[in-house]
Order: sequence, then C-alpha cells, then structure tokens
Amino acid sequence: MKKIFLIILTNIILFFIIVLFLELIVWGCENLRIKIQDKNYIGTYLIPFHSGIKRFNYVALEEFKNPKTNLTRKPEGLNYTKRPIVIFGCSYAYGLNLNNEQTFSYKLSHLTKRPVYNRAVSGWGFQHMLNQVRQDKFYVDVPEPEYAIYVMMNDHFRRLYIPTFMSINLLYEDYYLRYEIKDGKLIIKKEKNAFFEFIQRLYITQKIEHFYINNILLKPNNYNQYFPFAVKHLVESKKEMEKHWNKTKYVIVLYQTFPHDDLFIKKLKENDFIVISLKYDYNLNLDLPQYTNSDYHPNEKAWDLLTNKIIESLNL
Repeated sequence: MKKIFLIILTNIILFFIIVLFLELIVWGCENLRIKIQDKNYIGTYLIPFHSGIKRFNYVALEEFKNPKTNLTRKPEGLNYTKRPIVIFGCSYAYGLNLNNEQTFSYKLSHLTKRPVYNRAVSGWGFQHMLNQVRQDKFYVDVPEPEYAIYVMMNDHFRRLYIPTFMSINLLYEDYYLRYEIKDGKLIIKKEKNAFFEFIQRLYITQKIEHFYINNILLKPNNYNQYFPFAVKHLVESKKEMEKHWNKTKYVIVLYQTFPHDDLFIKKLKENDFIVISLKYDYNLNLDLPQYTNSDYHPNEKAWDLLTNKIIESLNL
C-alpha cells in the first residue's frame, strides 16, 4: 500500500514539474513574442509570471463619460435635432489611431446633422455590445436612435470564444468577456469551480484552446456552429434594445468578406437586421493599402468613401 502511495505521489510531483516547465516555456516565448512584435512596448522587464486573474476585459460604461480617457469616443453633434444614431463595434468603428474628425462617427454626425453615439472600443466584439445594452444605465446616456449600427470585421467570430485576447492579455491573465448558452439564453461564462479555474488559467491550457479555436472550431466548413452563435449575440442585443426603444432600426455593416458570408447575411436578414456588405452592396475592398493605416485599420480615406455610401443606403 505504501509503495502504491509513493508511486502515485511521485507521478503527481512529476506532473506538476512538467506543467511548471511548460508554463515557463510559454511564459518566456510569449514575452519574447511581445517584444519582437511590439516595437513600442514600454520597458525591458518581463511580464510577471501568473500575476493574478483579472476578469472580463471590458470598459465600464462610466468610461464613456470620462473626459480624460482615450479608450472611448465622446458623442458627436449633440446640438443637432434630428434623430440620433448609435454605433457599436471594435477598433474599426472606434477609429484606432485616427484623430476624432477622421472617424466614422464624426463624419456620420456632421454629414447627416445628427447626434452620433460611438459605443465602440478597440478589442471588443459582439458580446461587448450585449453587455452594454443589458445595463439600464446605458439607456440613460444613449437616447433612442433611428439606427443602431454594428460595424463587423472577421475577427469578431474568434472573439466570441477566446479566453484572452492577445499574448499580453494571456500573460497578464486579463480574461476576455465570453458568453455561453444556458437554458436558451446567453450568460457570462465563468469557471464552475476552483479546479477548473486553475486548469483554465494555465498558459499551456490557453495556448491549446487558442489553437483549437483558430484551427478547428473556426474552420470555414464549421460555419453551422459559429454563425448561429454570433447571430444569437446580435439577436439578444437587439431584443434588449427593443425593450427600451420602439422605433429603432438595426444595421450590420460587414466590413470584410469571409467564407459563406452570403449565408450569414441570410441569417441576419431573417432576424430583421438591415445588412450592408461592402462586397455585395458596394463592390468595395477597403482592406487594400490605400484604405488602411500601417496598423491595417481603416484610414480616413476609407471612412470618407464608406460613410457617404452608408448615408445614401440608409437615406440619412
């Protein structure tokens, strides 16, 4: 009996030594990756090893009223009297590395003479819109708009599933906001107990999960799984807004193309979304160099072209 106990104990110790060794390898490689990829990374220190879990990578609603923040955009055109517009999305809709007057929200506001509320933040996805519109205080700050516009890019599918957004978030244990379906409704995903939380926080676990998401789950021929999950986020967001707004119309702008996007468009239209596809409606590819900054995000030229087309399509 004692021998069996020693064998089991030895194997447990060996297991934890192997896990620790793998964790240190991933930690070192990811630190190196960050320093190579981000030339502007501040400091020469290593990101601490498992510094502590930080839940849900999202900006609190109060941040949209913080005059000193660079994380959010302030409302535009509040002196205009036409019905407003609200914009959701990520860094594309936010206008990453653009001056305020170069952004979609600024141009849309002053070309249409309407108030525009930009509720997009860099790194966000469908779930962050849902998180916002489920909070009553959102409707205190954003009056009922004529249009709610979500600017979508391809990575929003991946963001539905990932535990952490990028290498730096993985190392800082800065967990991404995710939902799961329970009893037919989307609820915030949390680990069920301390053991599963320990397994989830391992760097090696997350690297395996990221590999599975990128290479298996999101394979083009698996669209029957991730398309409905994405649409459910959009539909539940729309239903939440409809509890407060009676006359708003909901628009999805597909900025990029992706496999089977025609089927995704069909699903959106079946759920009463207005869909604007740069590919199908405008024959545009704004991922070309002349329409992007060095960070591959839309530049002002892209928004000059696209904003006018959206205004025409929606009769704004």
